[in-house]
Amino acid sequence: MPDDARPTYPSGQLRDRMANERTLLAWIRTALALMGFGLVVAKFSLFLDMVGASAGIEGDHGVARVAGVILVLIGVFVTLVGARRTVIYAKIIDPEARPPGDGVLVGTSVIVVALGIGLAIYLALA
Repeated sequence: MPDDARPTYPSGQLRDRMANERTLLAWIRTALALMGFGLVVAKFSLFLDMVGASAGIEGDHGVARVAGVILVLIGVFVTLVGARRTVIYAKIIDPEARPPGDGVLVGTSVIVVALGIGLAIYLALA
Protein backbone atom coordinates (compact mmCIF):
# COMPACT_ATOMS: atom_id res chain seq x y z
CA MET A 1 0.00 0.00 0.00
CA PRO A 2 1.54 3.36 -0.98
CA ASP A 3 2.26 5.74 1.86
CA ASP A 4 -0.09 8.39 0.46
CA ALA A 5 -3.06 5.93 0.57
CA ARG A 6 -2.89 5.55 4.36
CA PRO A 7 -5.23 7.72 6.39
CA THR A 8 -3.52 10.50 8.26
CA TYR A 9 -4.56 11.90 11.59
CA PRO A 10 -3.41 14.90 13.54
CA SER A 11 -1.05 13.71 16.28
CA GLY A 12 -3.51 14.48 19.09
CA GLN A 13 -6.31 12.63 17.33
CA LEU A 14 -4.11 9.58 16.75
CA ARG A 15 -3.08 9.59 20.39
CA ASP A 16 -6.75 9.75 21.41
CA ARG A 17 -7.65 6.86 19.08
CA MET A 18 -4.88 4.69 20.46
CA ALA A 19 -5.86 5.54 24.04
CA ASN A 20 -9.45 4.57 23.18
CA GLU A 21 -8.23 1.21 21.86
CA ARG A 22 -6.12 0.60 24.96
CA THR A 23 -9.14 1.38 27.10
CA LEU A 24 -11.20 -1.25 25.27
CA LEU A 25 -8.43 -3.76 25.83
CA ALA A 26 -8.54 -2.92 29.55
CA TRP A 27 -12.31 -3.51 29.56
CA ILE A 28 -11.82 -6.85 27.82
CA ARG A 29 -9.00 -7.82 30.20
CA THR A 30 -11.27 -7.05 33.17
CA ALA A 31 -14.11 -9.05 31.59
CA LEU A 32 -11.86 -12.04 30.99
CA ALA A 33 -10.64 -11.89 34.59
CA LEU A 34 -14.26 -11.89 35.82
CA MET A 35 -15.11 -14.81 33.55
CA GLY A 36 -12.05 -16.73 34.70
CA PHE A 37 -12.90 -16.10 38.33
CA GLY A 38 -16.48 -17.23 37.67
CA LEU A 39 -15.16 -20.43 36.11
CA VAL A 40 -12.95 -21.07 39.16
CA VAL A 41 -15.85 -20.44 41.56
CA ALA A 42 -18.19 -22.74 39.63
CA LYS A 43 -15.61 -25.49 39.25
CA PHE A 44 -14.74 -25.23 42.95
CA SER A 45 -18.36 -26.12 43.71
CA LEU A 46 -17.93 -29.28 41.61
CA PHE A 47 -14.75 -30.04 43.58
CA LEU A 48 -16.66 -29.63 46.84
CA ASP A 49 -19.35 -31.98 45.53
CA MET A 50 -16.75 -34.64 44.71
CA VAL A 51 -14.93 -34.28 48.04
CA GLY A 52 -18.19 -34.34 49.95
CA ALA A 53 -19.38 -37.43 48.10
CA SER A 54 -16.13 -39.28 48.78
CA ALA A 55 -16.34 -38.35 52.46
CA GLY A 56 -19.99 -39.35 52.66
CA ILE A 57 -21.11 -35.77 53.29
CA GLU A 58 -24.03 -34.50 51.31
CA GLY A 59 -24.08 -30.79 50.68
CA ASP A 60 -25.63 -28.33 48.29
CA HIS A 61 -22.94 -26.31 46.58
CA GLY A 62 -25.25 -24.95 43.93
CA VAL A 63 -24.76 -21.43 45.30
CA ALA A 64 -21.13 -21.46 44.16
CA ARG A 65 -22.19 -22.64 40.70
CA VAL A 66 -24.78 -19.87 40.45
CA ALA A 67 -22.24 -17.31 41.67
CA GLY A 68 -19.80 -18.53 39.01
CA VAL A 69 -22.38 -18.18 36.26
CA ILE A 70 -23.27 -14.69 37.50
CA LEU A 71 -19.60 -13.65 37.44
CA VAL A 72 -19.26 -14.93 33.87
CA LEU A 73 -22.36 -13.00 32.83
CA ILE A 74 -21.02 -9.86 34.52
CA GLY A 75 -17.88 -10.34 32.40
CA VAL A 76 -20.06 -10.49 29.28
CA PHE A 77 -21.81 -7.29 30.38
CA VAL A 78 -18.47 -5.54 31.00
CA THR A 79 -17.34 -6.48 27.48
CA LEU A 80 -20.53 -5.08 25.96
CA VAL A 81 -20.25 -1.83 27.94
CA GLY A 82 -16.60 -1.42 26.98
CA ALA A 83 -17.26 -2.06 23.29
CA ARG A 84 -20.18 0.37 23.27
CA ARG A 85 -18.16 3.11 24.97
CA THR A 86 -15.25 2.55 22.59
CA VAL A 87 -17.47 2.94 19.53
CA ILE A 88 -19.12 6.06 20.97
CA TYR A 89 -15.78 7.68 21.79
CA ALA A 90 -14.34 6.71 18.40
CA LYS A 91 -17.18 8.65 16.75
CA ILE A 92 -16.50 11.62 19.01
CA ILE A 93 -12.78 11.53 18.23
CA ASP A 94 -13.29 11.22 14.46
CA PRO A 95 -16.94 11.77 13.45
CA GLU A 96 -16.24 11.93 9.71
CA ALA A 97 -14.40 8.67 9.12
CA ARG A 98 -14.31 5.06 10.19
CA PRO A 99 -10.73 4.59 11.30
CA PRO A 100 -8.89 1.39 10.43
CA GLY A 101 -8.92 -1.34 13.03
CA ASP A 102 -12.46 -0.75 14.32
CA GLY A 103 -13.62 -4.05 12.85
CA VAL A 104 -10.92 -5.92 14.74
CA LEU A 105 -11.85 -4.24 18.02
CA VAL A 106 -15.55 -4.93 17.67
CA GLY A 107 -14.82 -8.44 16.40
CA THR A 108 -12.68 -9.18 19.43
CA SER A 109 -15.48 -7.97 21.68
CA VAL A 110 -17.99 -10.17 19.87
CA ILE A 111 -15.73 -13.21 20.28
CA VAL A 112 -15.30 -12.54 24.01
CA VAL A 113 -19.07 -12.12 24.44
CA ALA A 114 -19.77 -15.35 22.53
CA LEU A 115 -17.21 -17.27 24.58
CA GLY A 116 -18.64 -15.82 27.79
CA ILE A 117 -22.18 -16.80 26.90
CA GLY A 118 -21.02 -20.28 25.92
CA LEU A 119 -19.12 -20.60 29.21
CA ALA A 120 -22.15 -19.45 31.20
CA ILE A 121 -24.36 -22.02 29.48
CA TYR A 122 -21.77 -24.75 30.07
CA LEU A 123 -21.49 -23.90 33.76
CA ALA A 124 -25.24 -23.65 34.21
CA LEU A 125 -25.77 -27.10 32.70
CA ALA A 126 -22.78 -28.80 34.37
